[in-house]
Amino acid sequence: MQMSLRRIVIATALTAVACATPAVADPALDLLTAQMEATGLAAASSRWDLQGLGDVQELGGASVGGARREPTSDGPHDFGRKLTAGLLSLALPGAGQLYNGERDRALAFAGAEVAVWTAYYVFHSQASGYSEDYRDYARIFAGVQDSEHTESYWRAVGRFMESEDYNTALMMEARAEGLDPAAAPGLLDPAAGWLWRSEDHRGNYQDLRSDASSAYSRRDFMILFAIINRAVSAYDAVRGAGAGDHLLEVAGLGLDVESRPRGGHGGAACVISRSF
Repeated sequence: MQMSLRRIVIATALTAVACATPAVADPALDLLTAQMEATGLAAASSRWDLQGLGDVQELGGASVGGARREPTSDGPHDFGRKLTAGLLSLALPGAGQLYNGERDRALAFAGAEVAVWTAYYVFHSQASGYSEDYRDYARIFAGVQDSEHTESYWRAVGRFMESEDYNTALMMEARAEGLDPAAAPGLLDPAAGWLWRSEDHRGNYQDLRSDASSAYSRRDFMILFAIINRAVSAYDAVRGAGAGDHLLEVAGLGLDVESRPRGGHGGAACVISRSF
């Protein structure tokens, strides 16, 4: 009991001395240190990190000692520069990187764009060639008189050995629906008829049409790749135009969103900050 009373008296005296000293850099930190040393808790407790207390405990920008800390910044966040870089890369991949002074990255995105559109025109040329091939093949081996027909017509040429079979199928469908077979929509005139020489010839025609369809599909995929290249280039240009490494900058509001580890408890915290 006497020992505890003596510790309390010593702690009170040291507290008064600490508060009266004008040269203390952080009164709250020295006050807590004096109290713990006087009461013998400094060696017994491992939960206090006094050296980092002034850095890790903040509220509203002020430290525990009462002195307000100036906010730090990773660099200027120029929304106008980010917007310009992003729009340039959307218009022409690599232009935003060139605007940021990143020549190698600009060449990489521009090269990808050239490759995509080169492949597009190659596949388009192949598809056009295959289309001409199957039409010429139908004229030679099925007796098709004119090449100016709709896609549904060329599809029917591959499905039926002759045009009469096609007309018969249309009339049967009309009869099943209660319509006049003679007025069935889509019936072909004799001038638009065809007759394949053999099943093999019809099979070859179908293969040519399949090649043309595949080439058109590959051509259309190039458009998707061009869109992806623009999106990635714009994102990279926007990131390259800013000085910060934050995961997201809310443009126009001056807000930064970043992820920080939580010391002592594990996990991470999402921190939204604003510089004034």
